[in-house]
Amino acid sequence: MSLRLASPAVAAPEALPEIVALLERVFPRDRPWAPDLEWQYLRNPWGPARYINAYADSGALIAHYGLLPAPPLAEPPVALAGTYLSLNVAADPSATVPGLMVATTRALYRALPSDGPTLVVGITNENSAMGFVRVLGFRSLGRLSLTAHAPGTWPTLDAPRALAVNAAHLAWRASRPGVAAYGDVRAGGLTVRLHHRGLPLDAVLSAGLENDAVARLSLPRSSRLVPRLYAAFGGPVRGGLAVPERLRPSPLEYVFRVFGDASLTEALSRHLQTRRFEFLDFDVV
Repeated sequence: MSLRLASPAVAAPEALPEIVALLERVFPRDRPWAPDLEWQYLRNPWGPARYINAYADSGALIAHYGLLPAPPLAEPPVALAGTYLSLNVAADPSATVPGLMVATTRALYRALPSDGPTLVVGITNENSAMGFVRVLGFRSLGRLSLTAHAPGTWPTLDAPRALAVNAAHLAWRASRPGVAAYGDVRAGGLTVRLHHRGLPLDAVLSAGLENDAVARLSLPRSSRLVPRLYAAFGGPVRGGLAVPERLRPSPLEYVFRVFGDASLTEALSRHLQTRRFEFLDFDVV
């Protein structure tokens, strides 16, 4: 099987159906992909996604990789032209092209804006971490913590946020299709409802937001009977219990790479090590 890489593109409505079909083959799930992808790729207030597709000689889509424009660093130690979140790394399991995803991802990286250095951050699972670090040149910052919190309680993480946040971003994150969002004005907390083995669970997108920012969302308050789950990087999390490794679906590793000026890697590594990165910043699927 041979490989044809399409030109890197900016997401548009007419491009989504074939990407949805690939994601449904590679990552089957109960919730439909189409509404989520439209939300991710087109409604993001920071701009439409950038992506690249790879095709077999038959014309079938066999690989896809997307970069989602993300908020800028809240307190950047260096000037950056943009920040992106790496997501939706998908290859058809029937494809037999050696180096398929390496060629696909590298082609998209080459097309990043050239008006200054660009930061790409991502969360990898156990299967993809090795490829991003050893093959694609990303730097690992370490694993995210995963903590469980009793109903009515909130996690506490002292580190300041890594990424900036504004009203448009919060409204978008709270509008994920088919997922109920809740707010707690007094705690500055924002959660979304998940279900694990049929039981309700609130994933904490962020805690410690500005009270007014949460109030403007006009969200209902979550039930005091529902426990909370919090994934974050940036120091010890207080107020909860660490989820044992055996109960975690996969270790989540925080990675980044600077494109356009590799000399900025050390400065950004030191900066990101001291900043909070949480569900609000990466849990978009």
